[in-house]
Amino acid sequence: MSLLKEIEPIKTKDFLQDKFREYYNSAIITLPPRFTAREWGFLNWGGGVMNRHVKFSTMAELKNYLKKVSPAHSYHSVAYYEEPGSKAMVEKKWQGADLIFDLDADHLPEMEEVKKGKITFSKLMEYIREQTFRLVHDVLLGDFGLDEKDLLITFSGGRGYHVHVRTPSVLSLPSGARRELSDYMTGKGLNLENILIDAGYTKEYAIRGKGIERKNLGIKKLPPINAKGWSGIISRKINNMLDNLRLYKGKELEDKVKEIKLGKSNINLKERNEDVFNSLSKGQQKNLVRIAVKEAAIFPDEPVTGDVHRLIRLPGSLHGGSGLRVTTITSKDLENFDPLISAVVFGEKLIKIRSIVGHPVSMGNIAKLMPGTVVEVPEKAAVYFMARKWANLVLEA
Repeated sequence: MSLLKEIEPIKTKDFLQDKFREYYNSAIITLPPRFTAREWGFLNWGGGVMNRHVKFSTMAELKNYLKKVSPAHSYHSVAYYEEPGSKAMVEKKWQGADLIFDLDADHLPEMEEVKKGKITFSKLMEYIREQTFRLVHDVLLGDFGLDEKDLLITFSGGRGYHVHVRTPSVLSLPSGARRELSDYMTGKGLNLENILIDAGYTKEYAIRGKGIERKNLGIKKLPPINAKGWSGIISRKINNMLDNLRLYKGKELEDKVKEIKLGKSNINLKERNEDVFNSLSKGQQKNLVRIAVKEAAIFPDEPVTGDVHRLIRLPGSLHGGSGLRVTTITSKDLENFDPLISAVVFGEKLIKIRSIVGHPVSMGNIAKLMPGTVVEVPEKAAVYFMARKWANLVLEA
């Protein structure tokens, strides 16, 4: 191996740091409220221990730090402190904390399907975006009644999204209450029996030798679609399932009915959804509820939500593991957000890189890198592959 090739890993880090410095020279950084009361932390390109317990008194101080150091990863605390620069937590004097939901593709149940090759990682990223969309629209803006101005939504720069809730009512919530909110998202401990409306009634029966006996006829009905909480979420999901069935005919319809385990029912899709559901057996109703819960569950990283001292990525900074920007987005943007378009900050200049992994890797439809190859790719892809540690900068032909 030539000397140049041996030092490629070192020069790769230098190249990435230079590109980050170039970005920070003109970057637009979204500072959190009361940023002078936040603790700041940074990871440099050499790895090692995070440089934390940093305090900034002005925006200029922070921007100068980013330009000078060009860290691989930049964070601020979710908490507000009286003394954010103190080394000991007890000395910082905690004053409150934003409520954070961290949705990471790695935490989805479907990650197992990626490992087995059943779905692509790109598909998994679509799932996590959809979950974030539902968290924002169905839960935070819907069930919780928050306003858009109470939220800051960001693509994390890596494999997911962060939702910051900053309405004053949540700032003093203790860790336990925050974890309960996380449990609510996943449906943890949800009693399926309580989701449906109890429409049962009692009826008298003549029992030989015992006279008249009154029995309860347990009947469950579908809640209205505008019901609050999980009842409304489940009702909307089931209504959508039944609406979707009407899009199919013949064999396709039979297959779809079997897919949701209603194959043995005689459903009449000409009836209203409520009547269709109410005509099903108890077992079939429960099965639809289970499917709806599975589809509606949201999986935020519970330790992040419960941690009132957590550091979170700085919006507008770059992610050292991808070269993508931590990008602020609106609730409307979430529906079609593509990080490989909207979070890319580098250009088209061709850079020569060497693959250092034993399998093909890609940056969406932008570029693909095969094992054992040396190729020229656009700078945006070169930064991505090198930040992912899939490639090194080539110093020789």
